[in-house]
Amino acid sequence: MPQTHGGRDPGFGEAFLMQGRVLRALLLREASLRLGPHRFGHILVLSEMIWVTTILGIIQYLLEHAPPYGKSAVFYIFTGMFPFTLYRNVHVRVAAAVEANRALFSYPAIRPLDAMLARAGLESAFQITAFLLFYMAFVWFDLANFPVRPVELLLAIYATILLGFAMGVTGMILRSLWKPWETVDSMIGRALFFASGIFYQVEFLPPQIREILVWNPLVHAIEWVRYCIYPEYFTQILDREYLLAWGLVGSVFGLGMERLIRGRLLEGR
Repeated sequence: MPQTHGGRDPGFGEAFLMQGRVLRALLLREASLRLGPHRFGHILVLSEMIWVTTILGIIQYLLEHAPPYGKSAVFYIFTGMFPFTLYRNVHVRVAAAVEANRALFSYPAIRPLDAMLARAGLESAFQITAFLLFYMAFVWFDLANFPVRPVELLLAIYATILLGFAMGVTGMILRSLWKPWETVDSMIGRALFFASGIFYQVEFLPPQIREILVWNPLVHAIEWVRYCIYPEYFTQILDREYLLAWGLVGSVFGLGMERLIRGRLLEGR
């Protein structure tokens, strides 16, 4: 526990303020590293999800496949790309948080959890900002409607962030115990891109395939976001509790394991 001047232990309020200052400093550090020294870094970060969306939308348009919902194939894919990119970026950034910040842990006030929270918070802010900007652009050009369930959409976004954090912490533990896990995790991420319903709706797949894909929590994140956006969206496979359970249980498990092997994590063994 950090101590204040005079050797006395800080009270709860002082400890809370100190932790807030630590998180703020880590956020500023992560932001400078994430964006780079040039202003173009902001543009690159905000455009990460849109370029894949546009390419997939153009392909779907050229194949003359009408979107299942709404006017725009690009917007339909965008509603799938956002939760996937949000999850994946939070996951990847949190999984590498300890390795990237190991030198900072020599300071008693900075803990691995602080680095993970800072990375998750910063990445979430970037992705949500990009989502809002591009969403408003779609609405401006009359290619999209405003969300029909805006409050529930916020909960769906939170659940997706929690899932990314949970899998990121778990991934950090696994890569510390088994180095090849980083490669395996990358391969799983590529598979999830095609198995999460980004450019199709899992609801309408053959039952044999659908029954396998619904075990993927990202399917429910994407279904939930689309359900909150489209007024006529039909889904019988959406399971909110299943998605939240993955996030909560994964976070508890990952943080518990982090506490047990913290010494090994900090030493980089």
